[in-house]
Amino acid sequence: MSNTENSLYVKKARGLAQCELFLMKSEAGKLEALVYNTTGLNDCPPRKYDPMDAKVLAQKTKSDVVWKNPRRFWMMDHLTISLVGEPRDFDGLPFNFVAKMQMPVGFDPKKDQSSQAYTPMKIHRVSKYEFLKGLPVFLLRSPDGHTWVMQTYTNHIDRSLTEAELPNLAQRLKLADGWQFKMKMLDRNLTITTNGLANIVPDDLANMYQGCIDNVHNFDPW
Repeated sequence: MSNTENSLYVKKARGLAQCELFLMKSEAGKLEALVYNTTGLNDCPPRKYDPMDAKVLAQKTKSDVVWKNPRRFWMMDHLTISLVGEPRDFDGLPFNFVAKMQMPVGFDPKKDQSSQAYTPMKIHRVSKYEFLKGLPVFLLRSPDGHTWVMQTYTNHIDRSLTEAELPNLAQRLKLADGWQFKMKMLDRNLTITTNGLANIVPDDLANMYQGCIDNVHNFDPW
């Protein structure tokens, strides 16, 4: 794991725990978010993250709303992500500033991302995800024929979900009409490189996937 002035590189990212804070302000009826992530600084210890009060953080940061993204685990093998700005400390826990995004229509900060299940959204981010040959990837296929690669999983909703259980995830998901899920063992390295705008989608257990859209991928793993 290493930092440069403008980017973060994590050599062994698969299974690494992290969490995010979304500092949001309402602009023209839409929620604009600054996204802070613990990756590169700590593994989001629950004893520090869980007690954080979103309402108090909103007051401290002069945000309209602060949303706590539940603790997650990266699923790529190597991760490179550009840093948007300076890191910040929130209640004694340091976070890197990693992205900006407009929250999707209907977003409710009282709910987790499963409330937006199978609804694609976009996030402003510069990143490179590397998934290595011989290791599994977990994929969604949307009705329009796009492949989505799991970037993080969480046990926030299904407390029994572990990385070892992901190959059987199809049995736990309630897929939306026309969506498919499968595991694939890679026969070559998969690289997903985003240079500004990433397409992402959650499933109904709040696991998050990045879309193989707009030529960000070196091949379609489906």
